[in-house]
Amino acid sequence: MTTKVTFELPAEIVENATEGILLGDFNNWNHDEAVKLHRKVDGSMYAVIALIAGRSYQYRYLLNDGRWVNDKNPIIINEVYGQTVENCLVDVQIEEKKKAAPKKAAAPKKAAAQIKEASATKTAAPKKAAAPKKVAAPKKEAAPKKEAAPKKADAIKK
Repeated sequence: MTTKVTFELPAEIVENATEGILLGDFNNWNHDEAVKLHRKVDGSMYAVIALIAGRSYQYRYLLNDGRWVNDKNPIIINEVYGQTVENCLVDVQIEEKKKAAPKKAAAPKKAAAQIKEASATKTAAPKKAAAPKKVAAPKKEAAPKKEAAPKKADAIKK
């Protein structure tokens, strides 16, 4: 299992260098397999690589100004070709998988026949009684019509 590891080189160590590479046990200290560092706005540099979990790795940074530098991780002292070399050391931890929250148990499902049967046997809820209708008030009888006044022409004939 591999784990992504971020290597960071602070701006105060980078100083005026504009590029850098990461070398270590993970690429056999081979310049051809070096991991290129990315520069951040604040002047620091970083790289992210996948490493085998449960192992320790030695590494160093080589900047384009010719300097070999270390970050703030622990140092291990080695002798290489009669020279003392201080390499950084990273222990890659095995990440524990996050356990998923247990799923809630689903309510038991009724068989389609049971559901159909249950719905068929349900009694309908009683309907609300209709509100009594308003009875119309009795119509008033029309007042008797007055006799029409005799027309003037009729009056003259008499």
